[in-house]
Amino acid sequence: MLLIIEALLLISSALGQDHRAAGEEHKLDMAPNSVDDYYYGCRENMAKKVKEKYLNEKCDNSEFEKNKFKKAWDVGKKALDQKISKHDTLKCNFIAIYVYTNTPDTADTKIYDKFNNDARNGKQNYKDGTYKWYSLQFLLTEAIEILRKKQNRCFNTFRGTKLTFNGFAFPTIRFGSFTSSSLDRNIAKRFGNKSCFEIYTCLGAEVTEYSRLPYEKEVLIPPYEMFKVIDVRTRIYQKDLWCDTVFTLKSSGTRSELNCALCKKDQNNKVQCLLNKVL
Repeated sequence: MLLIIEALLLISSALGQDHRAAGEEHKLDMAPNSVDDYYYGCRENMAKKVKEKYLNEKCDNSEFEKNKFKKAWDVGKKALDQKISKHDTLKCNFIAIYVYTNTPDTADTKIYDKFNNDARNGKQNYKDGTYKWYSLQFLLTEAIEILRKKQNRCFNTFRGTKLTFNGFAFPTIRFGSFTSSSLDRNIAKRFGNKSCFEIYTCLGAEVTEYSRLPYEKEVLIPPYEMFKVIDVRTRIYQKDLWCDTVFTLKSSGTRSELNCALCKKDQNNKVQCLLNKVL
């Protein structure tokens, strides 16, 4: 246990494709400011509201246009038009996966960094109606849930990192945003070998079929999944370790502080959800 605590005080990590500045220090904790809505009990109503406000029958997304990321959405839509029937009711969800996993160099199509930063720190914005990613947040959550139930299994995955975490890390943590991991350790290692994660996720879903980068064998982990830190190993004590520090995480359930935060029950006890408005 002393070795675990010591390692937790010294770790370096960047959670695969996580482009927070490598020189900064970050905590591995419960991500208290995360946008972590699980939509449990209001998913059907939220789906209706998201489609009414942001999407049309062709899956055009007005929220992306408003945020000047229309090209990013259109690239995903064009790519999946060839793979998915226009009558597929989940087409917009699968476009969201493609858009999220697309990491080009052009600013108008690369949404990964900005979205993850906003999701990791946007709890208050989400509640007060100023969050910029209501449609993407919901579509990704719904996609993960649908695929997870279809796949009906937990996954052992890997995540390579670069950022530095310093200070006390909690024995139970969340990543705090949608988090990419791979079924292949060698692929995960390409994203960094300072600190890495061996993850047993039961709420994540494999998204290979709809990913922009299918060779990454990606399992996407939602922000509301909790993990127990059951082991921490370092090269200080184990020279042949695949990264400087390796965390072993095991899924330990769900924590969604913003669950259905945009919804409330009306006088008839029916759930009603609002977008971009304070309830």
